[in-house]
Amino acid sequence: MERAALSVAWQVRPEGEVPVVFASRWGEIGVTVKLMKQFHADHEMSPAGFSASVHNAAPGAFSLLTHNHAPYTAIAARERSLEAGILEALVQGTAVAGRPPYRGPVVFVFAEEATPEFYAPEFGPLQGACALAVRLGPGGPCRAEFRAAECPPVTFDAAEAFFSGRTDVLEAASFTLTRG
Repeated sequence: MERAALSVAWQVRPEGEVPVVFASRWGEIGVTVKLMKQFHADHEMSPAGFSASVHNAAPGAFSLLTHNHAPYTAIAARERSLEAGILEALVQGTAVAGRPPYRGPVVFVFAEEATPEFYAPEFGPLQGACALAVRLGPGGPCRAEFRAAECPPVTFDAAEAFFSGRTDVLEAASFTLTRG
């Protein structure tokens, strides 16, 4: 997952320092499963393996690779991780009470590795690997309308279609994005 996330983030990185939002439902789930099995068998786990399994590993690596000292956020909201990450990226690009207004670009990255078969009995259909990155700018390519209606979670394909320009609307449980 980290390689895919870094690959797509690299393609949209702007010059200079910008906030970055990474979202992933499970993060490095394959590494986590390996660590759990190792701990169960050996009653210990690799500290290096653990540091690669945490949700902020990919944004931390991106920050180091790009010399970006701006804040980054790692979002994990299970089935709603894509939506939560998009909302966080939109908020990061606007002024927030109690801090100086930031109205600049934000890099948003969503990445998932394929769900291991180990989890099939608990999670049903296994999800394939995917990665999406987009740079959202002030007055950028979309505007948001927030609401509280219930609807299905955003799918990766729907987000990719919206951000690639194949569709003009992206609808989620708490917001609708419309191409500006």
